This record gives sequence, structure tokens and C-alpha cells, in this order.
Amino acid sequence: MSFCWWCLLIWFIIHNFAKAKKFTEVSGWHDKFVPIYSIVLFLVTMSWTKQDLMMLAILAPIALFTGWFETRDVRIKKEYSPKKKKDEYKMRRGIPYAIGWVFTFALGIAIHAWMARGAILEMFSKAIWENILEEIDPFILFSTKHVWYIWFLSGVSSITFFSIIRLSIRKMIRQKRAQETI
Repeated sequence: MSFCWWCLLIWFIIHNFAKAKKFTEVSGWHDKFVPIYSIVLFLVTMSWTKQDLMMLAILAPIALFTGWFETRDVRIKKEYSPKKKKDEYKMRRGIPYAIGWVFTFALGIAIHAWMARGAILEMFSKAIWENILEEIDPFILFSTKHVWYIWFLSGVSSITFFSIIRLSIRKMIRQKRAQETI
């Protein structure tokens, strides 16, 4: 891999860790649509062979654990938005989220390299580039041709992450309502 690829990868990892420390709005198409889209593409690209089903059985708990792990340092806060004239929830994903992202990214590449067993350097460069482009421009997600396990890991870990976040927000809302009734 050329020096430029390594520099770009290192920059992107640093960017993702820095981004994990900022509060962002909890909503939007990325939080809901992309995980579901990943699962749909997993279902479409999965070959359902015995070998793939065995790998699926191994990857399912890993993806669920990764999604759960990514929520370990999430901070959620409620702010009033004068522009929207209502309360909105914001979250700071935290370092475990960034670590989970790097783990999912690296595991997908490692599995792909193990499955391909050839032309690893070219494949690695292409996979890095596609993942970086997807984070910069989420619409690129629709043009990539990942294999089923990358879609599966991304979809299940994202759905787990956002499900836990949504449950936390609901809990905050219930606690607020309970305090208001006292």
C-alpha cells in the first residue's frame, strides 16, 4: 500500500475518533435508513451456502456485541431548538463507538482477505477507499458492492447501537414525565 493510502487511512481514523467526541442530533436518514439498507443488502448478497451460514453464526454475536460495545460511552443530552421550536436529543458517540467502527472495518477487511486469499493489497486499498468515501458521502453507500458479511456486520452493529440509543432516550423521556407529575 502506498504512503498516501496509509496517510489517508490514519487521517480518517483520527477524524472518526475526533468526530466521536462531538454532540450530533439523534435522527436523520443515516441513523435509521443506512442500517436497514445494510440488512436488506445482506439478505440480497448472502449466498446461503453451508459455509456462509456457519460464518453467519459466528459473526452474529460479534456484530451484536460490537453494537452494544459502541454504546458504552454514549452521552445523550436534550436541548431546546429555537429554530425547530421543540426539544431535540443530541448524542456524543464516544471512543468505544470509534473503536467499534474501526473493529468492524478491520474485521470486514480481514474476512474479505481470508476469503479472497489473493491480490490482498489491491483489495485492501479498494476496501479502505470505499469505506472512507461512504463516511464522507453516505450516498456512495448505494454504489458500492460489498459482500454479505460487510453488510451484515455494518447493519447488525448499527441497528443494535441505535436501538440501545433509542431505548435510552425513551427512558430519559419517561423519567422527565415522572418528575413533572411529582
